[in-house]
Amino acid sequence: MSETASLLVKYLIGLAGITIVVVIHEIGHLVAAKIHGIEVEIFSFGLGPKLLGTLYKGTEYRISMFPLGGYCRLKGSDDLSQALIGGHRTFTHTEEGSLFSVHPSKRMITYLSGPLANFIFAILLYAVLATLPMPVISRLPIVAVVDDYPALFSDAHSPASEAGIRTGDEITRLNGVNIVDWEDLERRLSKSKGTETFTIKRDDTELEITVSGEQNTDGTYRYGLTVLQQALVGSVRPNSEEYRAGLREGDLIKAVDGKPVANHLDLLSTLNATQISIALTVLRDGREVLIRFTPKLDESGALDLQFSLAAGTVRREGMPFSIIEGYTRTKHIVDQTFEMIARVFSRDEENLRSSVTGMARSALLIGDITTLGLEQNTLSGLYALFYLMGGVSISLAIANLIPLPAFDGGQIIIALCEWVRKKQIRPKTYYVLQLLGVACIIGIFLLLTLVDVRHLLAIRR
Repeated sequence: MSETASLLVKYLIGLAGITIVVVIHEIGHLVAAKIHGIEVEIFSFGLGPKLLGTLYKGTEYRISMFPLGGYCRLKGSDDLSQALIGGHRTFTHTEEGSLFSVHPSKRMITYLSGPLANFIFAILLYAVLATLPMPVISRLPIVAVVDDYPALFSDAHSPASEAGIRTGDEITRLNGVNIVDWEDLERRLSKSKGTETFTIKRDDTELEITVSGEQNTDGTYRYGLTVLQQALVGSVRPNSEEYRAGLREGDLIKAVDGKPVANHLDLLSTLNATQISIALTVLRDGREVLIRFTPKLDESGALDLQFSLAAGTVRREGMPFSIIEGYTRTKHIVDQTFEMIARVFSRDEENLRSSVTGMARSALLIGDITTLGLEQNTLSGLYALFYLMGGVSISLAIANLIPLPAFDGGQIIIALCEWVRKKQIRPKTYYVLQLLGVACIIGIFLLLTLVDVRHLLAIRR
């Protein structure tokens, strides 16, 4: 497959995932409107001119030309037009089934139901995904101390190193309990109370070393340890410079530009974005092979290597279906989303570039990660796609709750004010707010498009 075709496939996969999430959002509005007696004039899958349509119980269900999201048009536009033409101060002579003929509380629920549908979808999706058996990464608990690699770790202080642990040691037990793998060790250290006793294997000697961790600002403790593994190639992306140069799965990297490499940290320390070309010496079938290629750079100018290192896997059995598990995962992503929003306002250009993205870049990211999974196996690819769809669903819900006119959040605020004041908003005020909302949407769309274009231009460079 050519690079252009591969890129197109990624976009199509991503856009399909985003479209499904948007349609679920609109279904939430549709169901709530029907329940509360608000007529839905059109429910469209996709945007643009109508291709197919059918009328059912007063609603035209249609498929539109561009399969990008969808929309749900509620009855009420005629009421607004008549009120504006007549210069009325209230929505008088409203039609039966109009958005403006029902109590504000019903409008609130109708607008809230779109984001709610996205949250429910994410919770159910993550609850189902948790039941699936999946291969998960499992690396040997062989460690390196971070102060041996100051170029890779901004805070190179290692309490473990000061206590006597060395790069290359294998951790066999923690506080007397056997360690399964590095992931098990990392998970248990994340819950540390501040002091841990490591049983290590060094050559043929077993040692016990007690380490007092260094407390982080969030109350957790760090020990200055990281995993150490071979620089063994696990996969190489098709059509990449590395693949065309001859790099293959199973190659053991022994040197970079003539500099010896003993492990993956040596490899990462040696590589840098200033290199016009990279020469890897790899061991393949007992003989050394020289692989020379031009590295790809990401939009920030950092190396974007198109190969990954091998890591062992174990089969993780699925857990029983649990709404609580789905809720926990959803809550975790909600917290991460608000952290990203906070970074947007930090005025840090790098944070802004990594946190803010439009539909085009989001689709590419979803498609890229999904195809990476599909390169391993079909189940991994589908798992990645659905997991990302859950994240997009949560982001869409949060974005729509922003209290700006024309967003669900703005409409909820308007209905709430009417309910509290027991007085209907003036049609002209509502109209002006809608215009401001449309202007906000256009501005946000243009901003996100600019971000996506800059990202695309950076990739092409």
